[in-house]
Amino acid sequence: MLLKTVVDTKSQKVLIIAREETLFVRMLKKKLHEMHVDIVMSPVLAESLETFDVCFFVQFSEVLLPSLKAIEGTTFVFVFFEEDETAQMYASFAYKEKLHHIKILNLETFPEFYEKDLETIFWFSFSRTEDVFLHIFHQARTSAHITKKKRSKKRSWKERLTPKSLILAGFFILFITQFLFLIPLSISTWNHYAAYRGLEEHGSSNVTRNITTGRSSIESAARLYEFSKPVLNFFSIALPFDNLIQINTSASRILTTSQQLKEDAHTISAGLFEKDKSEEDIARVVAAKERLIARIPELRKDISTLASKLPAWTDNLKKTKEKLTQMDQALRLVETVGPHFDVLFARGTEKRYLLLFANNMELRPGGGFIGSYAIMKVADYTVQDIQVFDVYDADGQLTTRIEPPTPISEYLNQPFWYLRDSAFTGDFPQDFVQAETFLGIEMNEAPFDGGLLITTSGVKYLLSALDSLYIPDFQETITADNFYLKAQLHAESEFFPGSTQKKSFLGNVFDQIIFALPDSDPQKILDKTKDALDQKQLVLYSRDAQIQALFEEQFWAGGKLEPTCTVPTAPNCIADYLYSLDANLGVNKANFFIQRPTDLNVHIDEKGTITNTLKVRYINDSHEGVFPGGTYKNYAQILLPPNAQIQSVKVDGVAVSPLDETNFTYKTVGFYLEIEPQQTREVRVTYRLPTTIVNGAGLYQLILQKQIGSPNYDFSFTIGLPSNMRITRHNLSPLAEGNEILYNTSVSSDKIFLIEYSKN
Repeated sequence: MLLKTVVDTKSQKVLIIAREETLFVRMLKKKLHEMHVDIVMSPVLAESLETFDVCFFVQFSEVLLPSLKAIEGTTFVFVFFEEDETAQMYASFAYKEKLHHIKILNLETFPEFYEKDLETIFWFSFSRTEDVFLHIFHQARTSAHITKKKRSKKRSWKERLTPKSLILAGFFILFITQFLFLIPLSISTWNHYAAYRGLEEHGSSNVTRNITTGRSSIESAARLYEFSKPVLNFFSIALPFDNLIQINTSASRILTTSQQLKEDAHTISAGLFEKDKSEEDIARVVAAKERLIARIPELRKDISTLASKLPAWTDNLKKTKEKLTQMDQALRLVETVGPHFDVLFARGTEKRYLLLFANNMELRPGGGFIGSYAIMKVADYTVQDIQVFDVYDADGQLTTRIEPPTPISEYLNQPFWYLRDSAFTGDFPQDFVQAETFLGIEMNEAPFDGGLLITTSGVKYLLSALDSLYIPDFQETITADNFYLKAQLHAESEFFPGSTQKKSFLGNVFDQIIFALPDSDPQKILDKTKDALDQKQLVLYSRDAQIQALFEEQFWAGGKLEPTCTVPTAPNCIADYLYSLDANLGVNKANFFIQRPTDLNVHIDEKGTITNTLKVRYINDSHEGVFPGGTYKNYAQILLPPNAQIQSVKVDGVAVSPLDETNFTYKTVGFYLEIEPQQTREVRVTYRLPTTIVNGAGLYQLILQKQIGSPNYDFSFTIGLPSNMRITRHNLSPLAEGNEILYNTSVSSDKIFLIEYSKN
């Protein structure tokens, strides 16, 4: 972007309306001339007041203030001399209507003070103070005021009570009263902090008392502050106190509402798993749901206010601001889904959901090898039943041969297709229907009203919100850190089809998660659920069209995005697309040890031809013969824009053969490669986009999709421009040098990069 420095030499225009040119008016003009201001004098009310920056009305009261209400770009200053009643009337209207661009002054002064008074008037008129009224008062000087009085050596307390001392004492008392609000404000701040810490510790018995004390203290402070605010505004020192009042007011409402939300959330979560509820019990859960949803919008406003007002002076304050952001995101999740709770939790009906548990350490395009599944029945805000099954319970019943995808038959040497391998398209809505088809054939269980797929990493997210779980039947304590190893020990190691070991262990873990939910911190659960959704470790599907549209809008559906321009009004839009899918066909858990940093280089020549080079480095950190790692036998697929022209596909510099290639909605290339333990291999794909860049303004868009269940990985994006192109705007935060832009990020979710350009 080219930056240009522009010097603004335009003078301010000031209008002075006065019936006669008095000494005060002449001195006002002189001061304004010294300020290099263009001055216009008028004895009558002029038209087009909005063309002036400032209008002074000197002893001129024929102006109707409502007519000035809409003229916000001009400051209007009314100067009255000893007309207190008129000045107060004007000031009352301005205060009531919050017309901060109107200033009213009442002067009780003398010519010898005009010089000083004008400085005060200019300061008051042009400062950012929200006050609109100023009274300037001076007494005439006489020789009596200069006469010195002799003092006696000793005076009684009655003699000390001179008018001067009484006035000074009055001013001192007045000064002290201006800051009385600081006492309840300090009490409020301390109690709000104590309540916040208590809520964090999840069990402090003083939280309610701290919230109540803090709320009453800030209410008292706010009332006292209203008395002090005009004086503090006059001295331009009100802003920090305004912020403190606002911070405590917002904190009070946030703490109060958060406590109420936790109570409602507990009522809902406990009610969902309480069977045989009466109509009154169901109504109680529904009422808690409605209260919870109704409170969220105002709570989010208070969170936004507090986050913006709270300073970031210390690490603790910075962490608090971050937690406020996390809280807002969790509330947004509930606010988004909340209106659909009645449908999701089957108010007045019954629904069946299919839950798929995918091990993403044995990664497949749709999230991972499906080792277990569960069927959940819900009716009237009640989870009536959840049954966990081993996938081999279903696959053992399959009698009809279903043709598997070619990589499964060719590289996994499996002539049949089963439920366990159904997550193979990288598109969850499509994979869900396929899984449902298998269960219909194998167990006669289909159809379902919806469902989800959660990966091993997704379960770890939920466990991190619950701290730890004790599994009595296995005498094990499960945490987010040890869950995968414990699952391998009890569910995978020495497993054989037909055993109940895996089903028993995962079923017990699932039961304990449900048992722990009502007593857990709702915000932590929501935070971790949102992380799992955003990072595609948890994907959702619903047969309800409205809910499914919501899942897709929030990128929670795990579906493939269309390789088309997302800004339909953009001229000359170039739609680039990249979706890389891995399928571990090695019958091991090698993905626990796999890293895959990725680079994409976009080169544009002067003719507008776009050539992309994709480089993926596969790093296998496992050790030979050590469970659960091993050789990574991967069928890799790369989805590109349709009609993209493949120039070459190489692994470690050698052309890949055989290479599977299709061209429908996406240009897809697929190939098989193996990465031995402690080995690194590099895949390099060069391709040309089917569209060239034409002259004029345009938009380059890259949709980058993250595979369901894949870990976050480093991504480097470089775009090189010819000399006849320049970038005008983008949504990146790149390291830029000349006509090349380099952007490094971590791919934790689907991303869309937008770069506006101009080509000569």
